[in-house]
Amino acid sequence: MWQTDGYTGLDAGEFTWAINGFQAGVFGEYDLGYSGFEIQPALMYVESGSHLGQSKGFPGEGNFVIGYSDTHLRIYSLRLPVNLLYSYRVNSKWKVFGGLGPYIQKNLNGTEKGWYIGYDNSTNNYTPGGGPIKNNIKLSSDGSYATIGQSNVASIDAGMNILLGLQYKKLQFSVGWMRGFVTQYKTSYVNLGNQSWNFTLGYVLFGHERKPRL
Repeated sequence: MWQTDGYTGLDAGEFTWAINGFQAGVFGEYDLGYSGFEIQPALMYVESGSHLGQSKGFPGEGNFVIGYSDTHLRIYSLRLPVNLLYSYRVNSKWKVFGGLGPYIQKNLNGTEKGWYIGYDNSTNNYTPGGGPIKNNIKLSSDGSYATIGQSNVASIDAGMNILLGLQYKKLQFSVGWMRGFVTQYKTSYVNLGNQSWNFTLGYVLFGHERKPRL
């Protein structure tokens, strides 16, 4: 996921890393005459998210603050990309293609799980006042505070994706990169949005392809 800082200047911070997810779904192709261009809509069930590690400086009550927390955020969604592809037939068996297009995404549910430990400013020591974090996400644009049970994710995302791939007979393999434009998750320290590489294996069940005229 992409990240921007919420604010700076305090002894506080948030570090994020990518996590492995999955996607599964169906796609269709409609060729635009003999031009080599195709429209490819798809409907995908997607797991995305982020590892939020070494979070520190969260406010608490009185002298007690959240010293560190470490969580994994997982979001489950339906994603509808519509790509404009250009394909080139190498021979009767092989085809290469590439393209780009927009997508819209509806987030369904998800979790944020991990742990935190406390810190006492009056003694400058870590305390036993911590524990596990096991939150179900809520679809909301409000900020998140995972250590007190508030994990909020935006309901909708929209963005762009780019892909390159090849096809052998009816078997397709593609590599894609996508970037969302909507902040999906935010705290006082960080704003997160969708950004990922994906690798897709597909099979063409039926369809009609018109080769470009020379």
